[in-house]
Amino acid sequence: MTRADDMVRGFSGGMMQRLSIARAMVHDPEVLFLDEPSTGLDPQTKLLLWEIIREYNKNGKTILLTTHNMDEADALCHRIAIVDHGHVIAQGTPAELKRAIPGGYLVRLHVGKGSAELVERLQQLPGVTEVRADENAVDLYADRGGALIGAIVAAVGESGTELCDVHISEPSLENLFLHHTGRSLRA
Repeated sequence: MTRADDMVRGFSGGMMQRLSIARAMVHDPEVLFLDEPSTGLDPQTKLLLWEIIREYNKNGKTILLTTHNMDEADALCHRIAIVDHGHVIAQGTPAELKRAIPGGYLVRLHVGKGSAELVERLQQLPGVTEVRADENAVDLYADRGGALIGAIVAAVGESGTELCDVHISEPSLENLFLHHTGRSLRA
């Protein structure tokens, strides 16, 4: 199906996004600026776009990409600057940035109510480099994930705290961002 005769104002958001990217690339610029290029795209089109971006870069073109999608940044970028409230809070290659997370792994506990005793117990566990807590959540940064679960459950039980959920994340750019900025919503 050809869209050559259709009015642009009738295009879907995803189609508008694809048209915008095509317009940016039609002149084959040496430096291509893409702002949130995969916003509004379905998963198949997003993957196709990622391949187009990689190929464009392989042909010697520089691409400056802004995105809130940390997976997209990790998959496409050779160098990354993470910006929060207008300030660069971390920069480097994706691998360098992921290695910069204290301990690497993030183990997030959802608890009935956090306590100073629980935080103290968790900080004593082997391989735990940092513990951050608020009322109903505790984040542990550690050098391993799953191997700590038994010790974490024991520490939670010994502190008299109710454990509601545990989530383990491998080192990621999202974890790095959350480590630097916290996980609560900010204005």
